[in-house]
Amino acid sequence: MKKSLLALAVIGAFASSAYAADSVQLYGIVDVGVAHYTGLKPSTGTGTASFTGLQSGIQSPSRIGLKGTEDLGGGLSAIFNAETGFCAAGTNVTGGNSNGYCSAGGFMQRQAYVGLTGNFGTVVGGRLNNPAYTNQIAIDPFGFGMTGNIANTSLLTQNGVANLTRADQTLAYITPNFSGFKATLAYTFNVGTATQPIATNGSTSRAYWLSGNYNNGPITAGVDYSQISNMQNFGLSQGAKAKMYDLFGGYDFGIAKVVGLYSNLKADGISGSQKQWLLGATVPVGPGAVLASYSVYKNDMGVSTAQAKQAAIGYTYSLSKRTNLYTSYSHISNSNGAAIVANSNASTNVGVPNTGSNGFALGIRHQF
Repeated sequence: MKKSLLALAVIGAFASSAYAADSVQLYGIVDVGVAHYTGLKPSTGTGTASFTGLQSGIQSPSRIGLKGTEDLGGGLSAIFNAETGFCAAGTNVTGGNSNGYCSAGGFMQRQAYVGLTGNFGTVVGGRLNNPAYTNQIAIDPFGFGMTGNIANTSLLTQNGVANLTRADQTLAYITPNFSGFKATLAYTFNVGTATQPIATNGSTSRAYWLSGNYNNGPITAGVDYSQISNMQNFGLSQGAKAKMYDLFGGYDFGIAKVVGLYSNLKADGISGSQKQWLLGATVPVGPGAVLASYSVYKNDMGVSTAQAKQAAIGYTYSLSKRTNLYTSYSHISNSNGAAIVANSNASTNVGVPNTGSNGFALGIRHQF
């Protein structure tokens, strides 16, 4: 009897804590598929190599997270999010990088933030996605996933200066929705190593992120701008800055949604720039959709003339609201020293200069 009363008391304590928290949600994605890549650099010797195996997070990185809100009254709420990647197929596979978490670099390192939201908008602080990264996920028919994803040619991952997808020590303000228009302003105190916020040269790399988006009816349009200062932390000259902007838009005709994106990145002290173009389409077919895109990456910074082109096609088939099957194929051609491969955002995939690459995947994704 005493044990039963104790158990009831413990359950009651947990219930009251959950009620006090107002709303806490456990969510995640488990994504596993078979992938085949060609045009890889072999670990030893010369020539090219290929990979075939089970891989985690092909369409969407496998992840698990907690998010919640607390009503503070007067239209004001506290919000939080803590999300970590994990390797659903194990870490001993291509793409099983990021310290064994398969995406974002470590435990709870995808996003982790806390803040306030109300009629004034939303203010959050922590580790956040760059607004440009969020925009490219939304505009890419492949959603920054599968073998044809925009990451293969994106300046956010291929610029050679810094990975611009996420940043630690970031504060952000998001405006309310004004008839489909929202803006984001973010500031990063340190783009470098979080455990060593003061660089050995006495400077830190700071960043500004600006974004404006319009989504109303069939129309999608937007622009974003990123600037990172003190780029000597990433191998450039003292006080140098890197600046990048995206222009993007799309229109949903009903029978198909057509999108386009242009990106440009420049760095102080280096002539030229890096560019990316993308055209894509999503065509509803039955309970799924056909996905297609064509993108070009061109690097003419300094003495480089590297260029890569990617053509990709895929299909998603919905089994339910939360579970879908997917397949995709992509072909990348490299010239003038470029060495991009399918799924090239994974650090274990290294391409061979001026050598083409193909990627094929077939998998299943479940969201909860």
